[in-house]
Amino acid sequence: MTKTYNKEKHFDLNFFRAKGMAYFDTLDFSDISNEEIREIATCDIPDIEFYGCTFKDLDLSHTEFKSNISFTQCKFKGNTNFEECAFRKNGSFAHSVFNGVANFNYVTYDQELSFYCITAKPAKGGRFLFLGEGKRSDKRFIDHYITFENAVFESEACFTGSSFLGMTIFKKTFFCNKFWFTNVDFGYKLNFNAKFDCTGFQDISMCFRILKAALLCEHYTCESRVIERLEEKVRERQLKIRENDLEKSASRAPSDLLTTEEAAEYLKLKPNTLERWRSQYPFRLPFFKIGRTVKYRKEDLNAFISRNRRGS
Repeated sequence: MTKTYNKEKHFDLNFFRAKGMAYFDTLDFSDISNEEIREIATCDIPDIEFYGCTFKDLDLSHTEFKSNISFTQCKFKGNTNFEECAFRKNGSFAHSVFNGVANFNYVTYDQELSFYCITAKPAKGGRFLFLGEGKRSDKRFIDHYITFENAVFESEACFTGSSFLGMTIFKKTFFCNKFWFTNVDFGYKLNFNAKFDCTGFQDISMCFRILKAALLCEHYTCESRVIERLEEKVRERQLKIRENDLEKSASRAPSDLLTTEEAAEYLKLKPNTLERWRSQYPFRLPFFKIGRTVKYRKEDLNAFISRNRRGS
């Protein structure tokens, strides 16, 4: 059961120094100020771990973490802001859940940064932002590591402009919403074996094209071919969805949609006359297709009759 954080009870700096570790287990920090949480996260203890803790509208932006710091199985309610933070040692958010906007724009990491098994929820317009990584103190140092393995992005994920110069892992990462990899540098070592369940979203084909271009730019041709095949499957599924929607629409209003034979009978014309007119669309009679089936709307037939009435 989660208990409310109390500084007098839960923050014993001398005890932490003796152990070499600060450990906070299933505590609720929702009503604790950002500055007090920042004080905890930057104390001079080699290892700092928040396990099963709850935060609300946490803002630790522009913070330099000099210790190994982890937020394991934590719940981040509201918006979470780690913009322009610097992780000098290992940082981890493994198994944590983000509701709302999770902002990790321009973070730097000198060793390992882990988002293993995180879940980004779409609550209140939530998004996961990891834009344009900032400058490192030594660009020659590329022996660092970032993982999004088994992460689930139910909200929109944006990695635009990011530079993943070390080992980067998107293994079994699950994208359930739009994802943006515009102008991304994947660096020298990449494991990209993601899963996608985002067929119904607008612009999703563009997301696939951008990701494929980013992979090709860094010569990850095998990975780009996989994305290309996935993109083709998405297009096929979207086409089927549209066709099914049209068929359902047609079944809901059968009296307004007529076949060629029914339209010809309605107009007192021969069916082959309507078939010939179809090559002259839109100058003759409007029609549309549901799959391979040609349909006419009764309102278009009535409009055609009105236009061709004698004396009009």
